[in-house]
Amino acid sequence: MDVLSRLTQEHAHILQGINYLEKARDLLEQNRQPSVDFFKTAVLFFEEYADQLHHYKEEYLLFSVLASKKGGRIDLGIGSLRYQHELNRRCIKKIEDSLTGYEKCGEIATTTLLENLAVYISILKRHIFIENRLFYPMAETELSEDEKRELKNQFDEEEAGYNTRQMISDNLSRLQKMKELIFEIKKS
Repeated sequence: MDVLSRLTQEHAHILQGINYLEKARDLLEQNRQPSVDFFKTAVLFFEEYADQLHHYKEEYLLFSVLASKKGGRIDLGIGSLRYQHELNRRCIKKIEDSLTGYEKCGEIATTTLLENLAVYISILKRHIFIENRLFYPMAETELSEDEKRELKNQFDEEEAGYNTRQMISDNLSRLQKMKELIFEIKKS
């Protein structure tokens, strides 16, 4: 699978997770409480799969090649995407930090959780849209076949380690667990 297809597939997994976060947010808005386990699972999924695995490939591999190739003409766009990654890291940290109070039914913690869910969901959905509709198609046309092959080799090398393969497997399982936990509460 080529690198842009791989990144797009990872976006599809991330969007599934976002869909479950939206359902959790909707439940919270109706004063129903998804389990702390749901949110802890979501935090791990987004920290590991979205940030450590996916964003690493974008920030340190793809963006670097494109920035070099375009000679500064897309630095502002790349900077914006990196800034969004950083905002999302902060939101996930704030979500994680709110869980102790949320577990004790603290209203301030629940409000903090809601606030950061809303920001995270909104920024990440827009971010993925921009990458899928604008950035990746530009990369597809700008990169030579040799550059795409080299990126693929770097992606393959990054994913070849046991820890990375295990991380992918663990996080796809977490995605399934999020689905089960959120639909369990929606039924009740």
